[in-house]
Order: sequence, then structure tokens, then C-alpha cells
Amino acid sequence: MKSKLSNTFSLLRLSIIAVLAVLCSSCDKTETTDSTGFILHYLGITDIGPSMSYTLKAPTYKGSAPYDFSITNVTFNDETYNNEDNFVINAETGEITIQNTETMSAGLYNISVGCYSNGSFYNFKNAVQVNMLLAVPEGVTVEPAEVLVNQDEENWIEASAQVITEKDKHVSIVGYAIAQDESKPYLAYFNISSNGKITINPDTKDKLIAGEHYTLSLRLTTLAGNHMYADAVTFKVVAKPRNLFYIEQEFMPDLFEIEQQGESVIPTIEGSKENLKFTIKSVTPETSAFNIDTTTGQISIPEGHNLTATETPYVFDITVENAYGSTDFKAVYSVKIVTFIEPIVPEKFHYTPINSFYLPGSELTNYAKDNTFIGGAATFEFDSSNSDEIKALIEKEIITINSGDGSISITKDHTLSIGEHNIQVKVSNRKNKEGVVKPLTITVYKNPNSMDDTHFVSWGTNVETPYEIGVKQNFTPKKESTSLYRNIIRFPNRGNITSELPILDYNLPEGTNIKYDIVERFPNKFDPKYTKIDPSTGTITTGGANGFGAYDGGILVIAVTVSGNNAPAVTKNIPIFFTTPKNYNKDNRGMMLIDPCVVRVNPRANAIIRKSINCKVVEYGNGTVKSEKDISNLILDFRNGFSYLNLDNNSNHQSGTLSNESQPTELLYQVWDNCKTGIDKGNSSPMSWYGPVDGKQDPIPGKEDKAAYIDATTREIVINPNKWIGADKKYANGAVIAQIRYNLDGQKTELDDVKDTGGKSGSVHPVIIWFDENFE
Repeated sequence: MKSKLSNTFSLLRLSIIAVLAVLCSSCDKTETTDSTGFILHYLGITDIGPSMSYTLKAPTYKGSAPYDFSITNVTFNDETYNNEDNFVINAETGEITIQNTETMSAGLYNISVGCYSNGSFYNFKNAVQVNMLLAVPEGVTVEPAEVLVNQDEENWIEASAQVITEKDKHVSIVGYAIAQDESKPYLAYFNISSNGKITINPDTKDKLIAGEHYTLSLRLTTLAGNHMYADAVTFKVVAKPRNLFYIEQEFMPDLFEIEQQGESVIPTIEGSKENLKFTIKSVTPETSAFNIDTTTGQISIPEGHNLTATETPYVFDITVENAYGSTDFKAVYSVKIVTFIEPIVPEKFHYTPINSFYLPGSELTNYAKDNTFIGGAATFEFDSSNSDEIKALIEKEIITINSGDGSISITKDHTLSIGEHNIQVKVSNRKNKEGVVKPLTITVYKNPNSMDDTHFVSWGTNVETPYEIGVKQNFTPKKESTSLYRNIIRFPNRGNITSELPILDYNLPEGTNIKYDIVERFPNKFDPKYTKIDPSTGTITTGGANGFGAYDGGILVIAVTVSGNNAPAVTKNIPIFFTTPKNYNKDNRGMMLIDPCVVRVNPRANAIIRKSINCKVVEYGNGTVKSEKDISNLILDFRNGFSYLNLDNNSNHQSGTLSNESQPTELLYQVWDNCKTGIDKGNSSPMSWYGPVDGKQDPIPGKEDKAAYIDATTREIVINPNKWIGADKKYANGAVIAQIRYNLDGQKTELDDVKDTGGKSGSVHPVIIWFDENFE
């Protein structure tokens, strides 16, 4: 479609000139349904440097229009920041200006914003984040500063640039990263290596568009801290002309009237715009009556032309050339001369309102205008008067229009807020060049089948059951006392796994049909021959020890589908977490028990997350704890067994177990690249406190550059900010399983030795870190 192609170019242009990163904020959390009635979405800021000033554009919103904006609080590294000269907000629009940054200290600034909507005041805590970095050290350059990427060349994907330093004249750079800026989705199209080489990401190479410039800023790490290298390199993508487009193929030929001036639309064209020139190569049937604007490609015929009405269209071959070559486009446009083009009759242009559209789940496919429409050779487009909410969905191509017939489509992953919306459509033709604007009115309701965080299905927990000395352990899960333990189940030594897990509790929408299905067995430890689910009752058959072959834990993901209520069906994926600590009776090393064994966090947190864990080591056998061991000399660490399960639909964050064979599409590979230690995919250091088994590093320096680790001094699990984020600048929504290894003798050199003979290290205990953007 013309409109879809135009929207794509428009979105990319907006992305390229945008300066700041997108972060969505709401009163409580990221939501898919408008439960608050009003939600504000700001462009946020991540990495910027001193002497950089920006105006952050007005926020988008769901609900009634906001007004009377104010900055309610600013914090710097979690402490109140009182300098009003650096952050100024426009009370009418909500635009925020960041200025006078020359003397601002490096660190994280959080800006809270307040506003009124429909008479009520809302305060959005930490609506915008500013990560102020140090100035780039002198003597650092990128060569070349502009990289020419010619897509017509065979090896164009190999184009690259290199960070260069003046040796012996400044501090060493120990880490390289592309500065975060979520308003530039194209950042995911590029990679930077551990030695500062900037390359094109082969997985996203097809998204690079000829004619566009992609400018990258860099974040460089030295022993003195993080530094900002603004606009360090530009990849200039070029190619000879491609994909010339005038109007929808199914609505050709275009119509011109006899003796009247006629003009085509101005076409869209991919490829470099340098020295762009359009010419008519040929017209069939042959005629010289038509002209073409060599700069824009618009085809026209003058008033008083001598062409007569005919059923045979004039078909055009167009040649387009630019600085990098030329391309012939055959039969790309056609025109038929007619006696009369009907003018648009405004009162005959309507869309029948849609009075029941649901969030989530509803969709439109080519929803047509009313058949009362009168007007010849009409062109339809979205009008500029649409609300910011509608414009945002148009830019993302969630809402699209067919420019030839005005039919509108909305994908089912739309986020239209509850209430009435008017999608404004403008139609024009040669008799009505100013156009007529009419709305498609859609009333959106909350889907009665939808499930939010209050809806759940519980197969219970056994983690709350105390391990009492001398008491036979009952491993059958029971209804949990708190949601923190819901669907968290621990089976020591695998052999104790319960054969059946029935649903013990649930809260789902009323008056519905419910279906259950296992959609993920991770990490391939559940044998599908044994591990099954009853689609009607939800009872899980595990197969006992035969069906589960892991000492490193596992996750079942159950798809719960709710249907009925005369609304679209909705599916919610519910994970069940299993941990299986290993017991070693040899040398009386015992079994470790950790609580919590599943740690749930929000990956968007902009501060260090610290989660305390309680651990004990017991002598265990035949389902009974015989004694509890002295842990005064206990040391423990994340050492290996790192696996990640993606729990959303982001195809760029693939699941997988970390190894030297891990692929760039796997999220753990990308997280390891976010850390300045252990870029080698087989290295555990991005999640380990202690160094290699030779003990030469104790502990590894640079804790702020790790993804997560166990603090040996406090026995806390620590998750660092902005590490669990993919190359596409999207945060992790999934779970990482990591093996904890330990020993009771305080000997770090034995942490990696868990053999039945010789070693003194204790057993392994899997801990799962669950990254959930909706968790607060």
C-alpha cells in the first residue's frame, strides 16, 4: 500500500532525527489495559554527555488530554537533586528541556512528572531517566567517521569502522558499547566488538534502507568510568534507485479528464537521494502529451491537451537515476483518459461506527467505507488531525489504510485505550484537492476474557514446607500462603518429583471456557512422553523422575486460553518453576537449600537490585533431613549452567543455554556482550563473584559491569541495571537459570570441583531470576 510504504519511510526518518530514548512510564507499571483511566508515555533519555542540550518532545497519553505539567521531583543517584536550571518543563505541552549540562555530575538522573487530566492530578514517578556520562577522553577517534555502505556491492555488509586511540597518551579503554537511545530503533542494526570495531548486525541487515544515514554515539569505559562519545560514527547507506511507487496496483489506471490539467501523486522511491532524476523512458500507446517533474517524479498533462477518452490506458516505464546508478521501472504507472471524474460528495463519505472493539484481541482487516461513497480517482490517507495515540499506532503500522479504497486495518496487538476513538481519514481527488475528512469511530471495551496480574492459575508450592530434622519430607505441593511462592516447586535430588500436579487455586474471568496446553519445556529436561497436561482440567502429569532429567532446574510454561463472552479469546502464559538441588553424601558435603529459589525483578529498574537469600546446608537422605551443617565458612557463587527462557514474543531474544557455541540471536549472548568482563561466551564471570578456579582473581573487579552476582560479603543476589537488555534495546522478559556451587571449607579454588571423588565442593543448587517488566 502507498500509505504503508509512506508510513515506513516517515517512521524511519523520525527515528533517525530523534535524539532521545523512549521509555514508557505509567502510574504503576507498563500496562496492556487501561485500568487507571489515564497513562502517560514519555520519551526517556539514557546515555548523554556533558554540553549536550535537548528538548524532549511532549508525551503521548491514554485517556483525556493532559495539562498543567510540572516536574515534581528530580533525583541524582537516588538522592534528591535541586538544580532547576538543568531540567525545565513546558507547563502547556509537557516538553522537557535538558540544558546547562556542562557541570552536571556523571550519574543517573530520574525526573518525576505531574499533570492534570480531566480534573484529576497524576504523578508519574521516574517518568524520564537521564544517564549523564563523562566526556570522552582526548585522543579517541573513529575511523572512518562516515562509513559508506553501498548495498549494490556484493560485500556491503562488511563495511565497518574502528575506534582509534593515541597510544601511550591516555587511559586504556576497557569496554565498548553503543550508547542507548530507544528513540533510534536502528541501533540494533549495528554491533561493536570488545576491541572497538563497529559492524553491521547480520541479523538485521535487511532493515537498513538505502538513502538513510544512521548515526551512532558510543559509550566507552575506562578505569575512570563511563564516557560519552556523541555522534561518533555515521553509516551512510546508499544504492541506486529501488521500489518506485505511485498508487496501489489494484487501483491503476489513474484517471485524467479530457482537456483538463492532470497530475499524479508524487511517488515514493527507495535508494539514495543524491542527484536524483526522473525521466519517462516510454509511454504505451506512444504519446508526448505527458510531462514528468525530473526532481519529484510527478507525472502531469497540461490543460487543453488533445488526448481523447479511451478504454486503453497509457502505461509508463520510468527511469530513475541517482549518484550511484540508474534503474528502469517497467509499467510502474498507468493513466486512462475519461470524459468526466466525479467530484467527492462530502455527505456521501462515511464509515459505519464500530461499537464493540476489544482490548486485547480485536482486529480489523480491510474495514471498508460505506458503499454510498461518490468520487472518482480518489486517494485516501490518514489526516494530520488524528490524536497522538492514533498517530503513534499509525507510525508503528498497527493501524494502516489502503490509499486506493480507504479500507482500514488494525492488528490484534493494538493498544487502543478503553473508550471512544476517532480515526480521521482524508479523501481527495482532482475535483477536491483540499480533501474531505471523516472519522471511523471505534468504541473500545476491555475484553471480558483478558487476564491481568490479578488473574492466575496455581499448581501450588512446596517451598513453604519446612525441612525439619528427622521428619519425613512431603513433596506434594499445597496451596501457597502468598503469591510470592506461587508455582515455585522444589524437588531435591530429582527422584522425589510428584507424578501429578493438579490445579489447587485459580482466579480467571467468569463465564468462560478454559483450555490448558504446555507450550514450553525448558531447558529440554521434561520428556514429552511423560510430561503432559489435561487440556480441560489442567492437571499436569510429570512422569516422576522418568519425565524430569535435570539437576539444574527447569520451567514449564502453560498456555491458559480463556474464550467465550462473545469476545476474542485471550491466552496468558503461566510459568511453573522447578528447582532440583543435588545432594552429595560423599565426604558429608550435604545439600544446599536456598530461599527464595526464584527471584522476581523488573529488568527496567534503573538502580542496582539487591535480593537477600537465606541458605542452609543439610545432611539429607531418604526424604529426611538428618542434620543441619555449620555454614560459618560457607562460600557460594554462580558458576555455570546459565540458561535463559524467553517468556514473551520477542524473536530477537532467543532462549538457550550459554556455551561457546551460543549464537548472537540468543539473549544470554547479548547480555554477556553488555558486560565488560567475560565476553567469551563460555566464561561465567558476568555472573560470578570469584575468579577462575586458579584463584588469581578474588574477587573479580568491575562489579558494576556484571549482569548479576552473589555478593559474598552479604549473601545477596545483585542485579545490575541496563545489563539484561538485548541488542535491539528491548528489556528481557524471561527467566535465567543459574547454578550455585558452594563448599563449607571457604576454599574458592574448589568451587568448580563437584566430582564424586576427589573434590570437596558441595552440590549444586539452581536459582532462577525471573525478569518481568510488569513486576513492581
